[in-house]
Amino acid sequence: MPVIDRNLQSILESGSSRVFNCNDIARKLIEAKDPNPYFFKSPLMNALVLIKEAITDNRSLRRLKGEIVGTKLYFPYDADDVYGGGRSIYLHEDHLHRVIQEILGMAGQIALEHDLAMLEIVDRLPSLDGFLMRDALEIRGMNPNPKYFEVPEGEHRAIREFIRKKFDPLVRIAFEGQANAGVKAIQLVDKMWEATDLEALAPLIHAFRFPKDDALEIFSAWKGINFYSFQYVRSKPSRENLALWLRDQAKPKGFVASAMVEHFELLRKGTIRKLRFHWQQVEEITREYDSVYGAMLSKPEAAPAFVQFLHRGRSLYWKMGDSLSKISHAVTCFKEASQGSVGRQMPADLLERVLTNLNQILVGEEPPTGETKAA
Repeated sequence: MPVIDRNLQSILESGSSRVFNCNDIARKLIEAKDPNPYFFKSPLMNALVLIKEAITDNRSLRRLKGEIVGTKLYFPYDADDVYGGGRSIYLHEDHLHRVIQEILGMAGQIALEHDLAMLEIVDRLPSLDGFLMRDALEIRGMNPNPKYFEVPEGEHRAIREFIRKKFDPLVRIAFEGQANAGVKAIQLVDKMWEATDLEALAPLIHAFRFPKDDALEIFSAWKGINFYSFQYVRSKPSRENLALWLRDQAKPKGFVASAMVEHFELLRKGTIRKLRFHWQQVEEITREYDSVYGAMLSKPEAAPAFVQFLHRGRSLYWKMGDSLSKISHAVTCFKEASQGSVGRQMPADLLERVLTNLNQILVGEEPPTGETKAA
């Protein structure tokens, strides 16, 4: 198993939606004498760090289903030094149970089954955003300490309200002209949110001709698309700051040899290209969604185009989550590295480290060649 190098410390500590450092949060809650400090029931599982990583093997069954991101479990050898090396495995790998038993032993199997069920729920998310994790676990009756998710209650309510308002018109269209349409709409929006009750959602499935076998996944993906649309708008300022820095300031401070100038330019342009790829991917999905959704609200006869969009929702949901979480991760690492250097050029050694990290974080399916200007 790979050993985590200390150069990745900024990645593991980034607090981005690609990394869930359960180890760090649990330790802080224990130190604060929190009455409910653990995320998992198995004590040793709380040393875990979860990392969302893109799956690059096209033969993977996950990719065939549109799930382009996997959940990596990183078990540090020493829970007190998460950067000192450890063992890692993807949650979807066949030998997961054997590896976990080798690490944790055979004790506490009932607690371990509960913890693996939690991980399977998290694995069905494209990113480790606190809102998505908390919501998915609560729907299935699992309620870890909210402090693990770092989402203030006011923000949590604002996101829920934003998404519910997007659900409401579709329900009202389905019940248009029926008695007690308003009451039915409220009840059905709750069921759409949970996306677990196929029978309760039958009227909506029938009205919009959703395939019954995929209907719950369609509703779940739609909720996720709304969440990422919310995040995309909210994160615009920090995203633009990174793009402007790459365009104007990502050059070494002071004298560097001409050969190194070319090296830095290749790093800078590569980072710009990758950032633009992920940015454009989310922008295109968001723009299409707003277009078909808005058309449906103004002209009910335009509903088929919106329904067709939702049929592709699962794949779009995973693409949005992958791209936004990588951008978020890149922004966070840039902010941490540029303290005291924001708006200015960095020394060559720091700049090389930052650009190299950003290139690794923003890896994706972007075109391998071609120069692109920062957005």
